[in-house]
Amino acid sequence: MGGDRSGRSDHAPSPTPTATAKADATLVKNLTFMREEERMARDLYTAFAAQYGQGTAFARIATSEQRHFETMGLLLSRYGIADPAANAKAGTFADASLQELYTKLLAQGKESLTKAYQAGKSVETEDIADLDTAIKETTAADAKAAFENLRRGSQQHLAAYTALADGKTLGTQMGQGMRQGGRWNTDGSAPNNGQQGRWGTQDGTRGPGMGPRSTTRPTDCPVR
Repeated sequence: MGGDRSGRSDHAPSPTPTATAKADATLVKNLTFMREEERMARDLYTAFAAQYGQGTAFARIATSEQRHFETMGLLLSRYGIADPAANAKAGTFADASLQELYTKLLAQGKESLTKAYQAGKSVETEDIADLDTAIKETTAADAKAAFENLRRGSQQHLAAYTALADGKTLGTQMGQGMRQGGRWNTDGSAPNNGQQGRWGTQDGTRGPGMGPRSTTRPTDCPVR
């Protein structure tokens, strides 16, 4: 919920959105907040990946958070809502609660890898609670479906961080559905085969995909 290490934003200024649908005040509030919460998660995990290594779970989950962030951006454009992330630097948020949470969890995660995983758990727990509220308050079908997809992703991230914080390994499935014997290392880094995998449980059972996808739009976004 990242820019480069210089602090420069990697989100270019958004053009003035052209609305193709109308949002009520509640939807405006929820889309705006979730856009920023997903950016906060991405920036935090990107910072942890820079500290603990790009092979850790943080880099992969940051990629997923980027897709969530883009999904919210598409909906903001559809509804003609101003983008709160425009011109924002990585790690800086207009919402005071998000800024406080980011600052606190960044400091916590810098203490140790385990504490960074615990910070990830905190983010995903908060994200799920906020998405639950957004889902209940949303009647627009496209936004509701997007929130529900984001919630499923957050549940997967929470499961991964919980396992890693508890010192467990994460099973991985490589290549075109073929199961391999590789596992995530105890520090959450990927096996040394360079292949993208899928999250799974400690015994290697199949888990939901987390690798980057090559698409023009976030594939977990119902906005087409």
